[in-house]
Amino acid sequence: MPLSKLARDFAREINNHDWSDAPYRRDRAGHSRTGDTNRGDRVLTEKETNAVRTNAMWVAAQVLGYYDPNFSVYEFAEACGVDTLTRRGDRDGTILAGVRHDGYGRYMRPGTWEVDPEFITTDASDFYHANTDCDWFQRGYRGGKLLTFPVDGGVPARWQPCAHCIAEDPA
Repeated sequence: MPLSKLARDFAREINNHDWSDAPYRRDRAGHSRTGDTNRGDRVLTEKETNAVRTNAMWVAAQVLGYYDPNFSVYEFAEACGVDTLTRRGDRDGTILAGVRHDGYGRYMRPGTWEVDPEFITTDASDFYHANTDCDWFQRGYRGGKLLTFPVDGGVPARWQPCAHCIAEDPA
């Protein structure tokens, strides 16, 4: 799946920037030492430069992955100029490990270490709830197996939203 326009633009900007002196100066977007008349003598090694570029890629990827369900961190990393392969030519697992996700394709909310909450219910219930803290859920819970559904409209029509803990039907 091709990158979204926003992801392509982030990648272009990250790839366009000369990261070799990034820790030593504040620069405008797209800094290039070749065209800068005010460049310093301190520069990073190639390995250090790649580490800074990769960290910038991961920060942008965290947000893009959270908002875009079709986002590919590997495709984005490659577009940013980050090497995504091991020396053997396999896909490098550290690329995916650099973003916060739950292992099921859901990225953690930017600025947190939490995956967005899911709706919950049980087989015996007619309603789904925002969480187990809902008084109405606790009143009706009879020790049945908890069922969870994504907040973005994944609850089957069998269950209705709880009027006490869910403001409106997300569907």
